[in-house]
This record gives sequence, C-alpha cells and structure tokens, in this order.
Amino acid sequence: MNWAIWIYAFILFLGSVAMVSVGVLALYRRRSSIVVFFSLMAFSAAVYAFGYAMEVTRLVPAAIKTWSRVEYMAMPYISSFLFLFIMHFITSGRRIPRMILVLPLLISSTIMTVRQTNHIHWQYYTNLSFESYNGFMYMTFGRGLWYWIFAGYNILIILISSAMIVVYLTRAPRVYRKQGSQLLLGSIIPVIPYVIYISGLFPDGIDIMPAALTLSTFVFFIAVFRYNMFALIPVGRDRLVETMSDAVVVLNEQHIIADVNPSAQKAFCQDGNDPIGQNISAAMPLLNPEIKSGARIKNDKKVWEVTRIALPGTPGIPEGVLIVAHDVTEMERLARIDMMTGLLNRHSWNEAAETELSRLSRYRRYGSIIFIDLDHFKKVNDTHGHATGDAVLIEVAKVLKDGVRQPDLVGRYGGEEFVVFLPESHPEVAVDVAERLRVDLTNAVAVGGAVGFPVTGSFGVTGCLITDDISLDDLVNRADKALYMSKENGRNRVTRI
Repeated sequence: MNWAIWIYAFILFLGSVAMVSVGVLALYRRRSSIVVFFSLMAFSAAVYAFGYAMEVTRLVPAAIKTWSRVEYMAMPYISSFLFLFIMHFITSGRRIPRMILVLPLLISSTIMTVRQTNHIHWQYYTNLSFESYNGFMYMTFGRGLWYWIFAGYNILIILISSAMIVVYLTRAPRVYRKQGSQLLLGSIIPVIPYVIYISGLFPDGIDIMPAALTLSTFVFFIAVFRYNMFALIPVGRDRLVETMSDAVVVLNEQHIIADVNPSAQKAFCQDGNDPIGQNISAAMPLLNPEIKSGARIKNDKKVWEVTRIALPGTPGIPEGVLIVAHDVTEMERLARIDMMTGLLNRHSWNEAAETELSRLSRYRRYGSIIFIDLDHFKKVNDTHGHATGDAVLIEVAKVLKDGVRQPDLVGRYGGEEFVVFLPESHPEVAVDVAERLRVDLTNAVAVGGAVGFPVTGSFGVTGCLITDDISLDDLVNRADKALYMSKENGRNRVTRI
C-alpha cells in the first residue's frame, strides 16, 4: 500500500470530522436560513471527503463501488447548498423566490439519482473498471453525458456564487467586506482543482476535490468564527443600520467589537481606526461593556442614552451584547431648561451650581448668589392676565441673562423667583451686579403701556470664600433671607448678608 494514499485518506478523514464540527457549531450558535444552508454544505462536503477516504483505502471493487455511492449521496448537493448559502447571505434573509430555492436542489437530486442508477442506463459513467497500482486499487470510468452536465453545473453555480459575492462587496457596508472576502475566497478555491480533475490533468484514480473542499470549508470557518458571521447579526443587514444617527455596537461574549456603524465609530472611536476585532474598552472607552440600559454618556458636547440588549445564543446562554446609543442632546437640553423663559430650571441650576461650588472649594475661590423675586407680580396676573404675566417673565429672564457674564448661572427658581450664581465673584462685586440688574429690570420691563407701571424686583445677595464646609443650601438660604429683608424694607432694593 502506498503510504501517501494513507496519509491523504487520513487528512480527508480529519477534514470530514472538522467540517461536521463546523456545521454543528454553526447551528449551535444560531439557527437561521443562512446557517442551515452553510451547515448542510459542510455536512455534504464531510460525507464526500469521508466517503472518498474510505474508497481509496479499499482493495475490493465491491467496497469501492459502495463508498463511491456513499459519496454521491452528498456530492451533488455541495454546490447547490453553497449557492443557497451565498444567496441568503447577500439578501440578508429577505424573501427569496421559491423557484430559486427549489431549482438547485431539484438539479442536485436529479444528478444524484442518475448517478446512483447508472448501472441501469450508463448515462453517468459509460463504463467502470478497476486497476491496481503501487499497492492500492482505484476505479476508472468513462464519462457520460450526465457526468459533464454535473461538471458544468458545478462550475456554473460556483462562478455565479462568486459573482454574487463580488457584486455584494461593491455595495456592502465596510464592516462586512472582510466576511465577504472570506466567502469569495472559500467559494473559488475548489474551481481550479475541479477544472484540473475533470480535464484529466491529474493521475487517474486520485480525486483532489475533497481536499479542496476541506480547505474551502476552513476558509468559511474563519469567516464564521473570526468575523462572527452568524453569531450576532445577519450579515447582509439593512442599510438603515449604516445610515441611522443612533450609534450601534455589537459585542461578542469576550467584549470584542463584532460590528459598529458609522455613527458609533464617529462618536466613540478615539483615533478613527477600524474598531472591528478590538476590545471595546480599548477602542471605545466611553462605552463600558457592562454599561446599563438608561445610562447617559456625555461626549463632544453631545449626550447619548444607552440601551443594552443581550443577544441570545444557545438556550439560556447570552452570546453577545447589542449597545445602541441614542443622541438625546436636545432632550437633555429641554429637560434642563425652563420652557417659558429659556433659563435653567431649578433642578438643573442646583446641579450646575453644585459643580461650580465644588470647583471653587477645591481652589478656595469666592462665589456669590443673587436671589430675585418680582414685586407684586400677582397684581400683574390679576389685572392684565396670565398671558401678560408670562410675557413679563420672559422679558425679565432676558434682562437677567444679558446682564451677567457667560459663566454665570441664571435660573428660574419657581414662579416669579429667579436666582443667579456668580463663580469667582466677591460679594461686593455681586452687590454691584445685583444693583445694575435691578435698574435694568425697572427700565426695561413695564406693564400696561404709557399708563401702566414698571416691574420691579427685590434682590438678596450673599457670598463668601468657598471652602469644603460651605454648602449650596447654606448660600441659597442666606440669599433668601437677604431677599426677605429687601421685601420688608420696601421692595425694589438690594440687600446683602
């Protein structure tokens, strides 16, 4: 027995086991039409490789015939399953006409039937004979019409599949081109060996196609498990994901980025490089892999709200994570402002002031607060109506906003009450600012036209050197007391505590 034949048979046996394993693992990870056809292709190639390994190691013609028939139970279906696998890949699971699904399988079944009944009509092989060479026996045959039909069908279907992938690559999102390139390589690998085999350029009795299919399946294996072709998302996803403004990131169970759309890459990638295949902590550090749904991330003057969805794999075992970040910058802004006046609302003013207070205490700098309450504002509403009252509040807000610096925080505290936080400002400076605002308010805002009356406000001011033991509540309460003193002393005045 020629040891080279035994080595070749052993390689084919290992390849068949590997192909079955790849098919099973693919089904185990995700059951879909794409995966099913891929697995059927792998199983068919495995039967072919195993059958041929057994055939070339048999020394009895009857056994060789038997294993040849075993091969042909699966061999005619390999190219058809390849075509259907590629078709589902590029159509992203969209509905495929039934004829396209049925016709390849019908052709394969016809070829398989003709081959298995060849002893009746001799249209596939015109003759069969057996020869011994260097210690092993091999089968030789004459090639009939259906043999060449099968050869032509195989070459045609492989070329069509390859052409579909090429067209797909010209249109595919960038993140899928690696997967598509792997599929293209896997689909064209068998072409040259097959042409060599059917042309008779290789020694009689030696079929190199099982080895080529084994290699091709391993290339598909890389696409499946290196690039997560089936694990997390359909490969030919809708273009919407590419064009949507939401940032979309898909992670595998090791927190490796399996997919990312342009919005996510633009918003969260540090260096603009392709993050596919990288750990998210390194490529997109703002997107913590354990981030919870509802969390908000601030980045480049934008606010993103995160939705985190576990992607199921096998029953009960999550296979990956889908992270969708929605730009809520405008919602955040609207939630922070008072809708009528455009100033910070009370909650947002408190948050911003606390942040400034923390900074000032760290560097031991001055900070001051001005509390404002409009005088006799109930009279405005009762006499002229709430619409006029609202217009007054809007105009007051404009006066306050225009009368302070950009870093100063102006908020509507509630009703006709307003508050201003002045970081880096001594209380004496804050008194001057409050006095100027009081005058501007009196001059700018009036109700009832020429026969009406000006709108005035009472001001309370406080401030100090900010240290760790100074709280925002303390400052606001002191400013409120100063405001109360202005009210008690006749209104339309500034009082400092």
